[in-house]
Amino acid sequence: MQPMTTSEFLSLLEQCPLIASVQASEGSPIDTRETLARMALASKNQGVRVLRMQGTANIAAGRAATGLPIIGLIKRPYADSEVYITATSSEIAELDTEVIALDATNRRRPNGESLESLIAQAHQKGALVLADIDTPGSADYAIRCRADLISTTLGGYTNESRSTEGPDLELLRQVVTTSAVPVLAEGRFDQAWHAEAALRIGAKGVVIGGALNDPDKNTRRFLPKKRPEGLIGAIDIGGTWLRYATFSPHWRLLDCEKVLNPPDRKDRIDWIRHHIKNSGAGAVGVSTGGIVDPRTGEVWTAKEYLMPDHIGIRFDEATLGVPAHAHGDGHATAWAHACLPTFAGKRVASLALGTGVGCGFVQENRIWSGRRGEYPRINDLPAPAGSTYEDLLGGIHLTRLPTAEQKEKAVKALQGAITALRDFYFPDEIIIAGSVGLSEWLAPHLEEHGAKPSPFGADAGLYGAAALALFPCYL
Repeated sequence: MQPMTTSEFLSLLEQCPLIASVQASEGSPIDTRETLARMALASKNQGVRVLRMQGTANIAAGRAATGLPIIGLIKRPYADSEVYITATSSEIAELDTEVIALDATNRRRPNGESLESLIAQAHQKGALVLADIDTPGSADYAIRCRADLISTTLGGYTNESRSTEGPDLELLRQVVTTSAVPVLAEGRFDQAWHAEAALRIGAKGVVIGGALNDPDKNTRRFLPKKRPEGLIGAIDIGGTWLRYATFSPHWRLLDCEKVLNPPDRKDRIDWIRHHIKNSGAGAVGVSTGGIVDPRTGEVWTAKEYLMPDHIGIRFDEATLGVPAHAHGDGHATAWAHACLPTFAGKRVASLALGTGVGCGFVQENRIWSGRRGEYPRINDLPAPAGSTYEDLLGGIHLTRLPTAEQKEKAVKALQGAITALRDFYFPDEIIIAGSVGLSEWLAPHLEEHGAKPSPFGADAGLYGAAALALFPCYL
């Protein structure tokens, strides 16, 4: 192996910024030197100029097949440490590659060895060192220990780092901004736009492994999510009613009970827990007013006049006694419609016009919401005459017997709200739900504005709650 300078390494990435990580899941039938070498060659044939490989035998086979420079590492567990990527001086001694990758987090290393000494040992061998980091702090530490390159490999995989659904681009952004050495992007990159974004942020290269070379991981990605077994509970919490329904595993509504929504949260939770226990549901979905963080089930904001004593309430297994999936009512309703055969695969927007106004949007078979479950705030947009759409379309303002003038304004507001949805989100379908949206005086105006009434009728919120539990798209 000929030593390589950082400039020479970066020159290869200018030719092709994609680094193919050619590794296999433990126990996989493709975890053989011959198979991995062939996959490495396939990447080379498509223009890749740098490989990342694990294990001395696999590295030797990959080099013989491709002749490409390799970022080498050895994964070896130790009883006294969580660090297992090139964890000690023994692994450094075994590797003979242009670049050595090692865990550069601040965690205790096996045998009490130091990161600084390992990097010095690699440099003595003539190798560059790629520091796999998990936080900006560990990146700074690795640079102080004289690492030549930084990679975001371990972001989301340690207790010190946050977990993200896809790549942690914010971690990459922070490290690129402060790092004195070149930065590579790695970790959960599985779509082309992920790589493009990383390069625009400033990464010199993007390491992609499972999405390229691991059929085990890719097969798991396409397997349908396992549905809960047994009965499902559905909870729909609106500004007026609190409803509980039991659904079959095939998304069929079996029975439903409702009560005026208690103003006290303890009474609300007690009523829900009672019905969950009596129904025998093994999991529940919750569709509720306010904004819910779907990761935690916590309602972190709500309008007091619509949902009193609701902020801070948490819908999770600890609170309800069974696994729970919660989201805002607009999101849940949109998800229910997007799960129907008629709308599956389409861009679906829903307006839930009940006591208040909820909104949700589904694209590419997932709920599109903010990081903490935020929904499209059509309800708070200014409508004609200085009012908001919720002022004109929410049942709490219209009351049970709206006047002719209120109805006329509501019809015009409906047109404006639908136009806003169409202009903002370009949906294929707009579905209207809720007691006001499906009322006998407003429903006849839906079609003329390009919207459709919910096929679920008055039970859209319940079907949405059940769909969250049966088809948890956002987890």
